[in-house]
Amino acid sequence: MMNTGERLKQLRETYQLSQNDVAKSLDVSPALISSYERNERMPSPSKLSSLADIYHTTTDYLLCRTITSSVPFLSLDGLSPSQIKLLRELVDTIRK
Repeated sequence: MMNTGERLKQLRETYQLSQNDVAKSLDVSPALISSYERNERMPSPSKLSSLADIYHTTTDYLLCRTITSSVPFLSLDGLSPSQIKLLRELVDTIRK
């Protein structure tokens, strides 16, 4: 069974984001993201909620209270890293 840190890392890699990308979104250091993924620190409730938004999942999934993530809004299967990056930039622009 996965722990919160492993889930955070798996989701970040699924979305082809670097720790630096996630850190910028949360306005924290990449070292803090690394400590979350190594399960050395637990995100605060507000950061956990933001991480769930970034990864299009629920806080329950991140906290290992459920074994399945919510259905993604958009499948990234078959897209190249550059296409995923363009989609993320578009979504970030729309959110602003």
